[in-house]
Amino acid sequence: MARDYHDMHLRASDGSGRGELRHVSATVSRVFPDRYNHDGAEHQHIWIAQLQALDGGNDYAGNVFVAIRITEGGIGQDIPFETGAPVEMQGDWIPADQATAGDDDPGLPVLHFTHRPIGFVRYEGEEYE
Repeated sequence: MARDYHDMHLRASDGSGRGELRHVSATVSRVFPDRYNHDGAEHQHIWIAQLQALDGGNDYAGNVFVAIRITEGGIGQDIPFETGAPVEMQGDWIPADQATAGDDDPGLPVLHFTHRPIGFVRYEGEEYE
């Protein structure tokens, strides 16, 4: 069952992303048990840490909030994340000072749009788009 969160400010009013496209490898540092409803689409929430840039950008050691769209144009299924496991992702990066904090995000940087057309998640040999 999904919990509702409206207007999380992860997207601009026209539905486009805001931020910078990032491709990173990281470690799953926290997995949240429920799906969350953001603006009509269900999302899976995790935190990742120890980001290593695969795109020429900067590495980042701290936690990052990740919202993975499951329904309404998302990847279509939950990913069976486990804490401590490696993951590779591409998505839209929003620095902490530009993101809006929420229940699962106490003011962390955000990686979102980890689905088509710009993003993906690679986890345990599977690619989710």
